Amino acid sequence: MLRSGKWVIAGLLALAVVASIAVASIPAVSPGIQPAHAAAAAPVILPTPQHESTRGVTFSLSGSVAVVVGKNTDAAAKTLLAGVVKRAGGSVAFVPRAPKDRPALYLGTIADNPAIADATTAIGVDDADGLTDEGYAIASGTRGGQKILVLTGRDATGTYYAVQSVRQVVRDGVVPALEVRDWPLMPVRGAIEGFYGVPWTAQARLDQLAFYGRHKLNDFIYSPKDDPYLRAQWRDLYPEAGVTTFRELISQANAHHVNFSYALSPGNDVCYSSDEDFDATIAKFDQLRALGVTSFYIALDDIPPDLHCQADIDEFTASGDRKLADAQAHFLNRIVDEYITPNHLQPLRTVPTDFSGSASNGYKEEFGTETDPSIRIQWTGEGVFSDQISSDSVARAVQTYDAEHFEIWDNFPVNDGQRDRLFLNPLTGRDANLYQQIDGITANPMIQPYASMIALAGYGDYDWNGPKYDPATTQRAIITELAGPEATVRTALEAFVDLNQNWMPYRSNPTNAPELSANVAEFWKAYAAGDASKMTPLQDRLDLITTLPTTLGRMAEPGFAADAKPWLTAAAQWASALSHEIDMLRAIKEHRGNDATNAMLAANADRARAVLPTVADLTDDGKVAKNMIVPSVGDGVLASFFNRAVAAYDGWLKSVPAYYPATASSSMTTYSGGASRITDGDLDTSYVSNQTPAQGDAVTLDLGSVVTVGSVLIRQSASDSTPGDMIYDAKVEYSTDGSSWTDAGEFDTATTIDLSLDAPEAARYVRIVAAGPNPGGQWVQIREFQVFPPSSGVTTDLSGAKDSTADLAFDATVTTAFKAATKPIADSHLTRTFPEPRQIGSIAIVGKASGRLQVKTQAGWQNLLTLDSTQSFQEAVVKAKQISAARILFTPGSAAPTVYEFAVRPGPPVGSNSGWIPQLLPVVVSVVVLVVLGGIVTIFYRRRMRRRRRPALVRGARS
Repeated sequence: MLRSGKWVIAGLLALAVVASIAVASIPAVSPGIQPAHAAAAAPVILPTPQHESTRGVTFSLSGSVAVVVGKNTDAAAKTLLAGVVKRAGGSVAFVPRAPKDRPALYLGTIADNPAIADATTAIGVDDADGLTDEGYAIASGTRGGQKILVLTGRDATGTYYAVQSVRQVVRDGVVPALEVRDWPLMPVRGAIEGFYGVPWTAQARLDQLAFYGRHKLNDFIYSPKDDPYLRAQWRDLYPEAGVTTFRELISQANAHHVNFSYALSPGNDVCYSSDEDFDATIAKFDQLRALGVTSFYIALDDIPPDLHCQADIDEFTASGDRKLADAQAHFLNRIVDEYITPNHLQPLRTVPTDFSGSASNGYKEEFGTETDPSIRIQWTGEGVFSDQISSDSVARAVQTYDAEHFEIWDNFPVNDGQRDRLFLNPLTGRDANLYQQIDGITANPMIQPYASMIALAGYGDYDWNGPKYDPATTQRAIITELAGPEATVRTALEAFVDLNQNWMPYRSNPTNAPELSANVAEFWKAYAAGDASKMTPLQDRLDLITTLPTTLGRMAEPGFAADAKPWLTAAAQWASALSHEIDMLRAIKEHRGNDATNAMLAANADRARAVLPTVADLTDDGKVAKNMIVPSVGDGVLASFFNRAVAAYDGWLKSVPAYYPATASSSMTTYSGGASRITDGDLDTSYVSNQTPAQGDAVTLDLGSVVTVGSVLIRQSASDSTPGDMIYDAKVEYSTDGSSWTDAGEFDTATTIDLSLDAPEAARYVRIVAAGPNPGGQWVQIREFQVFPPSSGVTTDLSGAKDSTADLAFDATVTTAFKAATKPIADSHLTRTFPEPRQIGSIAIVGKASGRLQVKTQAGWQNLLTLDSTQSFQEAVVKAKQISAARILFTPGSAAPTVYEFAVRPGPPVGSNSGWIPQLLPVVVSVVVLVVLGGIVTIFYRRRMRRRRRPALVRGARS
C-alpha cells in the first residue's frame, strides 16, 4: 500500500510538471480570425419605396422573356432590363404585343406603351397616373392564367428606376411577388464635384454617373476647383480634348437619367457690369450647350468679397456688403434674361459668396431680394461643414435669402480640407423632413471618387425618402454592393470602414473606429488582469487588417481599392506594428528584455512605413505629384494604442532623459495632431495649426516648475531641411511666471532652432513667438520642442543621418534614434556627461552598435560591457559610485551605429535574461506545492499503516 502511494504521488508530480510547462507555454494571444458576418438577408429595395407589399405573383426571368414595349420606351430602361434578365439566366425579346402562350413583362410609361393600362387593370392594380415625376410602379398578377409583370413609370426616368428596383430583388432568376408605388420626395438628388485637389478622371466620372443611376441620384454638377478652364482661365474655351471628354460625359449622364449641370466660377476677377465678361460667359456656356448641356450654374463661392473693376464700383451704389450682392444679382439676372429664358434652358443655379448660416445680413438680404426668383440658390447649412441640418435652420435660411427655390450644397464627405483622411461614415444629422422645404441636396464628395460611394449611397436613400432613411441599413447595403459576394471581402471592407468613421473635425460627437476601439479597451483590461483569452479579439482584428491590401483587391468595385490603396497599406502597417507591440508587452511582463526590444523595434519600423507620404496631391503649378500626403487611418485609435504601448516600454526601461519633461500649448487652433505631439519625443508626429500665425501667436512649453535652462531645440516644418508650415519670423522667449518674458533669440526661416543661452537662466515657461506675418499664408507645424539643462552633456564625433542628432539617443523614448551617417573611426564615441557626479543603477543600450560601454569615475574610464552588434538590447549593472559620464566607445571600422536609447537608469537591470526564470516559475511553484502535499500524504499513510499493524502483533503474541 505504501509503495502504491509513492507511485501515485510520483505520478501526480510528473503530471503537475507537464501541466505547468504546458500552461507556461500557452501564448498570451491566440491566432485566428473572427468568423465573417453572416450573409445578408434577401435585399430590400433601396431607396425605401413610399409603398411596398408582397401582393402579386412570382415571375421567372429565365429562358426567353417577352417584354412588351412601345416605340418610345426608354432605351436606357430597356438596356438595363436586358442586363438584369441576362444575369438571371434568361434573354429578352422586345415585342409590341404580349404573347398569349407564356408570361409577359410590360415596360414603359402609359404614354409610350398604352397596353400597360390594360395590363394593370387586368391584374387589379392602379396604373401610374397618380405618380409624381420620376415615380414608378411595379405590379404582378395573372390574366386568364397568364403571368404578368408590369414595370411602369410616370416618365422615362421613372421607368428606368422601376427596373433599378427590380434589379435589387431578383433571386435565383425569379422576381418575388411584389407591388410597389414609389416616387422621390426631393426633385434634386445628386453630387457636385466641387472640391479643391486632384480632379476626378474622365473614367471616374463615367463610373460615378452609372452609380448615380443605380442609386436614383439624378443630378451631377461639374465644378472641380482645379479645372483651370472653370476658374483660373474661365474666359477661355475648352480645347478639343476637353470637348471630347465632355461629350462622353454628357452622353453617359443621359444614359443613366442624370442631369448634367456645368458650373462656371468667374468670381475671382469678373467685372459684373462688363459686356466683355458677359459675352465670355455666354461663349463658354454655348460651347457646353452645343454638346447637350441644358443646365448652367454660376459659382460665386470662395472669392474675395470685393468688386474687381472701377466700372462695378461706379455702377453699383449700395453700401457695405450689399454692393457686392447687387453686382452679382445684376450679372445673374442678365444671364437669365438674355440666355436662359430665350434658349428655354433649365433654371440658372448659383451658390452665393456668403453661403452658410441662417442669420440675416445685408449681403444675403440684397442677394435674395435682387436675384430673379427662378434662380436656384445653394446653401451649405449653418456652417461650411454642417454636422446637423435642421428644418428650423433651413426655414430661417430660406427666409433670409428670400429664396423661392432653395437647395443644399452639402459638404460631406468632402476631404479637401483633410486630404489625409477618408470619410466612410454614413450620412447622418439631416432632418427627415427637409424635403418639405428645399428642392434637393447635392453632396460634395471626396477627392477619391470610388471611396465617396459609401456616403453617396446615403444621399441616394435619404434624398428619395428621408422619413424612411435608415443609415445602418444603407451602410450595410453599400458595403455589400462594393465588396461583392465574397464573405471574406465583405468582412475585410467592414473592418476598413470601421477605421474611417470620424468625420473630423466637423462632427460635434465624433465616433472613433468603434469596433477597433472596443477591442482595444478589452485588450488593455485583459492585459492588466493577465487574461490572455480576452486579448485575442484585438489580435484577430489586427490580423484581419494586415490582409486588407490583398483582400480588398478582390472587391466587386475595384476603383474603391485603388482609391484607398494608401490608406489600406498604412492600415496594414499600423496593424503589424501593433501586433509586434502586443508581443513586446508580453515580453516586458516576463522580463525578456531582448525579445521585448526586438518586438518594439519591429513595431517602430512598421509604424515608420505607415507614416510615409503616399497620397498624391497637386503641386503649386497644378501638376499631380505622387507621395505628397501621409494617409491618416484608424481615427487615432491605432496611433493611440501604439503610443500607449511605447509608453509601457519606455516606462519599463525607465531611462532618465537629457531634457526637461514639459507640457505644450498653442494660441492657434489645431488642424491636425495636438499640442501633446510637440513633446512626445517622436519626430514622425507633429502639431499643425489650421491658421497662419498672427503677430504674437505662440507655442509655449510649461516645464512644471522653475528650472535652470541652458539650451532650446525646436524642430519646425515637415523636415529639418525644407521650409514649409512654420513660424518664419520667430522669437524664442522665456519666463518664470508666464507674464513677464525675456528675449532669448530671433530666427528667420529656421526649420531647426538650436539655441544655447549665453548663461544659464531660470525659467518655467519657454515659447516660440511669431514676430511678423508668414509668407503665403503658411500655417505652423512643430514636430518637437525641447528644453535642456545648462549642459545636456550629449556629444559625439559621428555625424548623424538626415534629421538625426545625438540627443535622440537620450530622449527617453524608443521611437527615435541617433543614426550615424558614417562608420566609426578610432576613438569615435557617443557620450553623456552629467552636470555633477551621480549614482547610477544600470545602463541599457537599445539599438545596434559595436564597441565598449564605459562609465567615468574619479579613477577614469571603466569598462562595463562589450557590445554585441547583433543584439538589440544589452544592459549592465553599474557598481561604481559617483559616475560623471557614460559613453559607447565604438569599434573602429564597424557598421554605422543606430542607438535608439542610451538608457541611464536609476535602478537595477530591467530584464537582460532570456526569460527562463519567469517561464519556469509556475513549474517551480507547482513542484514545491506538490512536494509539500506529498510529504503530508506520506506521513498520513505511515501513521495509518502503523495503526493497522499494531493489533496484529498483539494477537500474534497471545497465540
